[in-house]
Amino acid sequence: MPPEGLDHATTRLRTTRLFTQRESRRWHARMEAPLRLGDSEPVPNLSIVAGDIEEYAWAHPTHALLVVEIADTSVAYDQTVKALLYVQAGIPEYWIVNLEARQLEVYRDPTPQGYQTVRHYTPDETVRPLFEPDWEIRVNEFIR
Repeated sequence: MPPEGLDHATTRLRTTRLFTQRESRRWHARMEAPLRLGDSEPVPNLSIVAGDIEEYAWAHPTHALLVVEIADTSVAYDQTVKALLYVQAGIPEYWIVNLEARQLEVYRDPTPQGYQTVRHYTPDETVRPLFEPDWEIRVNEFIR
């Protein structure tokens, strides 16, 4: 893979800061850390996992509440290969921060046929993650 560009790195860091500042006892944010999903071990830019960090000191998580990928050159791969991997693992919510289109793609409602709900958010909109439905996030907090 090519080196991480400035836009990708800055967006990843903004997104990480957003979620780590909000962490609770019910979940935590994992940055660039593996998930164990069947025979695969993807390393998403960010995943939200139930429980405390210490619960995973002996093994990588096998499920996530949310997976976030920051995409510039990898948009098509993230929309197809990664989306298929996450939906097959039953990840309830998958976000792609699409830097090319300057939008947030939100994939929800996993089924064997794929995610049934896909919505694109612009920077001037807000999104509520399924695992924290009272938390309203302004998309422009990480996409500018």
